[in-house]
Amino acid sequence: MADPIKKFAVPIDMMGLAIRHLATPTAGDDAANKDFVETLAMQARTGAVADVAAQRGLPGGYATLDIDGKLDVGQIPALAITDTQVVGSEAAMLGLIAQRGDVAVRTDLNKSFILATDDPSQVGNWIELRASGYVISVDGMTGNVVLSWQSDIGNGVASNFLLEHGMDTRDVQVAVLDAADDFADVECRVTRPSGDAVLIDFGILVPGVNAFRVVIQR
Repeated sequence: MADPIKKFAVPIDMMGLAIRHLATPTAGDDAANKDFVETLAMQARTGAVADVAAQRGLPGGYATLDIDGKLDVGQIPALAITDTQVVGSEAAMLGLIAQRGDVAVRTDLNKSFILATDDPSQVGNWIELRASGYVISVDGMTGNVVLSWQSDIGNGVASNFLLEHGMDTRDVQVAVLDAADDFADVECRVTRPSGDAVLIDFGILVPGVNAFRVVIQR
């Protein structure tokens, strides 16, 4: 004998197109009621919030904001502070306790160097700082470059004068000018006994006190 057909009534509001009194679904294709769906959504939100909270401030997780909405200081990488130290030699620079980004001012070279790695003991790790757009050298010379030297000469006694200009080269031009004659050129013999001095010889002429002006240029 066949099982009797079981009948049940489900109230349906056809005008409002709503199906009411649905049971809790147990299969994937079961219809679900509003309370069941909202409960699942709430559980999903709660789980997501819990996951974010669990990962807050952890490596690979999420950063933490303080009460001002800014990143927590403890989660920001340490900022390197550049120290500037004055040294008088390469050995002193290589002996510095320094970290990347520190600057060494070399008084022996009148130059500054910045440490490019974490090892200050190797000269190759120090990079010279050069300002863009500024003169690096003059005629191959660096540092305090002297291009000209001037002096008044004449004492009413001597007829030759050894003038030390200190330019460290014999490649200099020398002009002797007469201060009493609109700085006209004065004929004389000029020799260069060294790279730092010139000898001016007027022969039988004895200049008066500060009668002539000497200009020496590279």
